Amino acid sequence: MRFLTPPTPLVLISGFDPEECANRLREAIDVERPTVFGFSGYRGSKPFVGEVNGNQFRVLQRTYSFRNSFPPVLTGDFQPQGVGTRINGVFDLEPTSKVAIGLFGALGLLFIVLIIYLVGADKPVLLTLFVCGYGALLFFMPRIIRGAGSEQERSVAQFLRTMLEAEAERKDYEENVHS
Repeated sequence: MRFLTPPTPLVLISGFDPEECANRLREAIDVERPTVFGFSGYRGSKPFVGEVNGNQFRVLQRTYSFRNSFPPVLTGDFQPQGVGTRINGVFDLEPTSKVAIGLFGALGLLFIVLIIYLVGADKPVLLTLFVCGYGALLFFMPRIIRGAGSEQERSVAQFLRTMLEAEAERKDYEENVHS
């Protein structure tokens, strides 16, 4: 079993060429420049931030209500497909977020071992409840964090569909055509 939730793939097909897709996305997002004094944590006012480098891109949703320290980030690329573009992307956490979750998990395990050592057999019921509860929190923390960003994933995907006039790839259609 994997500790972290696997990345969520996103595949879209647009009628625009890759250059046009990159230009449209570049114009629709703010450059990802962090700020200390902004309500969202980023400079600018557009609802999405990120960057576009050639045919590769990175997009995340700007949030105002609560600053999500572990937002889902869509990274991907534009690939030519016929007269249009195939947009391949994956939603995942930043590598630094994954490291932070791993460190929190390791420190949590150290904390549990310390509690077991200090409390020992004095209060076995309380110790069992604490260890089971805290252990469950450590185990499910990565999934809880990804689940908290699921609405942001849907917003970013809808934003791309709208800006690039793209549709989700229909695998069942391709399988029937190539059969």
